[in-house]
Amino acid sequence: MKYLIFCLLFFVAACGGSNNNTVLDGVYTASFEHEFAKTDDTLILKKANEGNGVYQMTRHSGVIKKLDGKVFPKEILTDTWTLDYNTDKQILTELKGGKTFIWDSNRLTLQFGETTYKKISGL
Repeated sequence: MKYLIFCLLFFVAACGGSNNNTVLDGVYTASFEHEFAKTDDTLILKKANEGNGVYQMTRHSGVIKKLDGKVFPKEILTDTWTLDYNTDKQILTELKGGKTFIWDSNRLTLQFGETTYKKISGL
């Protein structure tokens, strides 16, 4: 009987213990192109110092500029931001500059302006 109660408690803890915030952690990618450049972006999102709702995001961008038919060598740009997550609105807000990322838990995407970043793996 004790074993059955222990198993039930373990099962309830495992099912109820999932936190949507942990689903946020991961690697996201997006690619976009316009007449002047092609960009491949990678976002790495992880909890910052185990803070409640505070995340660190590192953005790696590979940019190939184009001008008058010329294609320039790829440039690698890196930015790191600290973000606050609002669980009610499912929005990550960058603390210094106010950038806003909208989390879609159904599609596992982050929306930044018109760019949609798709989650490719967890951390």
